[in-house]
Amino acid sequence: MFEPLVRTRELFYNQKAERVSFIHLRILLSTLLCAGYYSRHWSYCYQCQSQVPPRSGHCSACRFCILRRDHHCRLLGRCVGFRNYRPFLCLLLHGAGVLLHASVLLGPALSALLRAHTPLHTAALLLLPWLMLLTGRVSLAQFALAFVTDTCVAGALLCGAGLLFHGMLLLRGQTTWEWARGQHAYDLGPCHNLQAALGPRWVLVWLWPFLASPLPGDGITFQTAADVGLRAS
Repeated sequence: MFEPLVRTRELFYNQKAERVSFIHLRILLSTLLCAGYYSRHWSYCYQCQSQVPPRSGHCSACRFCILRRDHHCRLLGRCVGFRNYRPFLCLLLHGAGVLLHASVLLGPALSALLRAHTPLHTAALLLLPWLMLLTGRVSLAQFALAFVTDTCVAGALLCGAGLLFHGMLLLRGQTTWEWARGQHAYDLGPCHNLQAALGPRWVLVWLWPFLASPLPGDGITFQTAADVGLRAS
């Protein structure tokens, strides 16, 4: 009875567009329409030419629809959605922590290097290390130290900013698309929102994202504030 629903999820979860058969997807979704598995909240994707569940979206880079699509990450080369949102959040947290730790470890050596030069030379080394190396103003070791430290600091700031932004979305029960449009229909309260995105063991999955903590939903149907008698903020 539920085989079409399971197969549809598998097709949505596939991250390689060349392996997705849109003909089969349309047939399976047509079966869902006839069987009454969808609600009025489903929408039509003109690129895939099929019905898609709520909170799903079409990605022009991946070339198919993603369940609970948040955004397409250029650094990772794939979309962040229902299945991989938890590992993505942990990647931001652990990445920020590791890069910040590396910056602190490199700090004393860089500080000693900078104190040996004028303020103008110091600013140029921090902002334009490649130029300083090409012009022969610094040695290869000094360039490597400044470049690695710059990279670690910039990476820590990037991961930290991303973690703060997505932490806000996580507590509000929103995706990036919903935040940009001011939608709060799926805000069930901070505790329920954390469990919906990270599973019942949401405290522990921050330490290890692959910990057994099954998500309460299926990526196709979602509880709304109206369903649980809550008022959307």
